[in-house]
Amino acid sequence: MAEDGGSGSGYNPPMPGELEFIQWLRSQQTPSSFVPVPAGDDLAVLRWDAGDLLLVGADQVLDGVHFDAAVHSPRQIGRKVMNRNLSDCAAMACLPAAAVATVALPKRAGVDYARELYLGLRDAADPFDCAIVGGDTGSWDGKLAFSVTILGRSAGVTPVRRSGAKPGDGIYVTGPLGGSIRGRHMTFTPRVELARRLAQAGGVTAMIDISDGLSRDLRHICRESSVGAVLDAAAVPLHDDARALAAEDAMEPGHQYHRALVHALSDGEDYELLFTGHPPALPPGVVRVGSITGEPGMWLDDNGRRPLEARGWEHEL
Repeated sequence: MAEDGGSGSGYNPPMPGELEFIQWLRSQQTPSSFVPVPAGDDLAVLRWDAGDLLLVGADQVLDGVHFDAAVHSPRQIGRKVMNRNLSDCAAMACLPAAAVATVALPKRAGVDYARELYLGLRDAADPFDCAIVGGDTGSWDGKLAFSVTILGRSAGVTPVRRSGAKPGDGIYVTGPLGGSIRGRHMTFTPRVELARRLAQAGGVTAMIDISDGLSRDLRHICRESSVGAVLDAAAVPLHDDARALAAEDAMEPGHQYHRALVHALSDGEDYELLFTGHPPALPPGVVRVGSITGEPGMWLDDNGRRPLEARGWEHEL
């Protein structure tokens, strides 16, 4: 996670135990055919197949926004940070190859806390043979801030973009949605293998992972593809967590279904896949929830068609 403890400009005093932490990180590195020179120098060295496309993404998570460091363990936080990036790989049907992690630790967090963050990254990355090849660590007076840059490879599968949806395509999701705040936002499994199978089978025209909410992420596809969409309310799979939240916040029992549907449409951080097209077969758990239209706009068919508002997570700038 950190081979260079300094900042890019100016002097950044090392955190207590930083040299010890860097030596420990180096002890965790092992060379491989893909990473012939692991972290330890100013840059890592990767051996890239000339026939592979390189896909690059970065993701930042912040204490108080994406997790609560007073509640969640550093191991849980590290896993979530990496899994969010792995889910971005799934969104384009690429294989994760390597990652670089940068963390700003609160002062006095300690070396043991930093180790647990790194081990959380490894817990998520190792099953995908995704090497953590470097990064940077510092400390400051603020809350924990964590950023990972992921390197993905196409590995024989054309990356699936958001911009390929066409009128007549079906709209599909890979699992039940809503209520992730009850804990799934920290424990989800990125759909990398499923995304690869779908893309290899053909018929997928656009894809995205559901991080901001079904309705908001569907709007991303619609805008990028210059199409519209109709969702079938009855077909949207509701997670038990969405139903539980609906039971907690519903004033009347008869309203619980519609409240659960709102959670499924707008909560976000489900990290299921949302894709369009005409897949030749549907893997277990994959459900058709609507259709792409040539008419602009999004609509919800729920005993009558009405406009669907793109609600979900959005950062205030």
